[in-house]
Amino acid sequence: METAAEGPVPFFFGGRLCLDFVNTVNSRSRPATRDYLPDWQALIGWCGQTALFDNTILKRLQAQAASAPRRAEEAHAAALALREGLYRIFRNVIDRASPRGEDMDLLNRCLRNARARQVLAAAGTDFFWGWDEARLDLDSPLHAVALSAGSLLAEDELARLKECPGPEGCGWLFYDETKNASRRWCSMAHCGGAAKARRYAARHGA
Repeated sequence: METAAEGPVPFFFGGRLCLDFVNTVNSRSRPATRDYLPDWQALIGWCGQTALFDNTILKRLQAQAASAPRRAEEAHAAALALREGLYRIFRNVIDRASPRGEDMDLLNRCLRNARARQVLAAAGTDFFWGWDEARLDLDSPLHAVALSAGSLLAEDELARLKECPGPEGCGWLFYDETKNASRRWCSMAHCGGAAKARRYAARHGA
């Protein structure tokens, strides 16, 4: 998905929830020009953009944040710490290097807390993991991102995890779902097109 619903982040290029979360810093390959999640309110806005929780749950989390602003600040800081830890893990995967132990410890702590807030639900003859809504709290966005990251790392084809190449590209991460795994840029409409235009100008300029 390239365009985003109304909220703090203008584009979603990652193809996975956890990658879109990592990509809430613009950019990764150059000095960051903007953090799209500067506070808890922006974080909950991102949850709305991604349809991470329904409106009833979002309103409940907003009410919790309003009644406990310091706790909301702590949850926001924890989410950003996970974001940076995931970025390092994913970059390690791309570079075919072992992740740092402390980053994996952080992710596993988040995963344990997330699993403790889930229930196995049934829909007819099908079963799925859902949230125990009574246990959702201000860390729930962090928990959902951790589950997405765990699924990507354990179940997806990791050779398809890529980075928009710097210095021409933004350094955002994405999961390449093209048939022949040929995608190079976060988006041709953004970094890819701009790089192509610069190369054209270099060839045909004065």
